[in-house]
Amino acid sequence: MNTEIRTVAELEKQLARKERDWESMIHINHDFFHCWRRAAEENLSAQDANDLLMRFWELVGTGTGKMYLERGGKPEDLEQITFTMMRASHVMGETAHMALEGDTSVLVHTACPWMDSFLDTGAPNQCQAGCDHWFRTTIQTISPNMRVVTESALPGGDSTCTRRFSLKK
Repeated sequence: MNTEIRTVAELEKQLARKERDWESMIHINHDFFHCWRRAAEENLSAQDANDLLMRFWELVGTGTGKMYLERGGKPEDLEQITFTMMRASHVMGETAHMALEGDTSVLVHTACPWMDSFLDTGAPNQCQAGCDHWFRTTIQTISPNMRVVTESALPGGDSTCTRRFSLKK
């Protein structure tokens, strides 16, 4: 029987490697997206390229919402939904926190690598429309009784991207 005993130092080294690999994967994902975006812009009219980009975010949002529900997410639990959106943000390398405020919940992004990747590819501050569409589609897929409103946006010069989630009245 081959029993492998790992030291704390070995485990820390493996974890650091996994973190670097994940950060690299985030960059690869951004590069892939921006190459696709540029190909659409080069081959379509500006309006058609924008429509295609919004359709992309709609499909991603629909998939995100369905995955939330398939994994047992409650369709009108504001706290759980906001926590899940925050967790997705963290996984994508974004800096975000959430708060409950009365009968609403708030998701606040203070840093986002999409800002840098759009800037690096010659499209500064153009991430908000896609991000807003992704959030709206995700929330509508989870529950048509919910809504999300963007209150501030980093691409617009604000210090945060802040989105408020609530049940429709």
